[in-house]
Amino acid sequence: MKKNIQKWIALAMVGTTSLSLVACKPKTIQLKEVTTAKNVILMIGDGMGPTQIEAGELYKGEKLTMQGFPYMTKVETRSANALVTDSAAAATALATGTRTKNSMVGRDTNGNDLTTIVDVASSLGKRTGVITTEEIYGATPMGFSGHSNSRDLQSELVKSAVASSNVNFFACNLLGEKYVNHFAEGGYETIEYAENISDATSEKVFGSYIIEPKAEEMWAKGAMVGFDRLVTEALEYLSQDEDGFFLMAEGAHIDHGGHNNDITYMLEELISFDNAVKAVLEWAKGRDDTVVIVTADHETGGLTLHDGVTHEDMLLAYEGERIGYDWTTTGHTDTDVNFYVNGANINFAQYSFGTADRIKNTDVFEIMKALMK
Repeated sequence: MKKNIQKWIALAMVGTTSLSLVACKPKTIQLKEVTTAKNVILMIGDGMGPTQIEAGELYKGEKLTMQGFPYMTKVETRSANALVTDSAAAATALATGTRTKNSMVGRDTNGNDLTTIVDVASSLGKRTGVITTEEIYGATPMGFSGHSNSRDLQSELVKSAVASSNVNFFACNLLGEKYVNHFAEGGYETIEYAENISDATSEKVFGSYIIEPKAEEMWAKGAMVGFDRLVTEALEYLSQDEDGFFLMAEGAHIDHGGHNNDITYMLEELISFDNAVKAVLEWAKGRDDTVVIVTADHETGGLTLHDGVTHEDMLLAYEGERIGYDWTTTGHTDTDVNFYVNGANINFAQYSFGTADRIKNTDVFEIMKALMK
């Protein structure tokens, strides 16, 4: 999304109860608690640090949907060779449980291909999906599906993702013909309009669309799709498999807002992402076979909020006035990110640091893998 297309925020009804590391009853849609999961849904807000979430809450004047999840902890985000990770190494850690060097995708530090959570799910007979609001060759979607020593080798990454055949469903922002052809040559059925995804019957499906927060008014024309609607369509397609599914859905442009030090852009994308989280909970409401996880790969921009910043300050900030906040960088930071879980009582203390208040990014893979057993 280009920041000057519009200034629109879709609002979602969410709860107001504060978070806890033990079970709580926030006033939001709740899944039933499960020990193992038929379906695992991972939602990644690229560049979404804790302060971005706090700014989003202030802007809305109420908690975001993800803040109503009953379990949360913090995630350390470093890569194998740096305290500050890039998106390629971050996605690889989340998807494979192995830290690698910045710029490497789906491979360890020696250049060996790694097994992803998508591969694990596929080996269990589950359908798998990868969605992003940016181009499919982006570092995050490729971390779950492709392999390369460099995130910049876009065609190599896409070809490797297609060749693996372990991803049943890909969806992304509008792609050029060259990349679309990679999927066609790999046996993927192209779904022209997102509204037809839920009716697809092919084992391998691909779609690229204009993904915009303000998309509902264009839905009938097939020109645009909102992230929330796209995710819902994907869930209907993936859930056709009786063995369940794994889905990774990335809100990519929160990161772009941070890189640009543009709080309007960031807030638009953050709220759009949270609306997609709400749509996922609506779909899974009352199920006892589904776990939803929301996290980030890293923080972008070093966003800070001033003491005493208010809802009104964020409204003014959204209109372009820098009130109550600052950016400290245009790059990534080593800030821990939040990790929210709905649908399973996770004992965070069994992972990495032996504490309930911090895990490693590699633990995310281990948690998802354990849930699928």
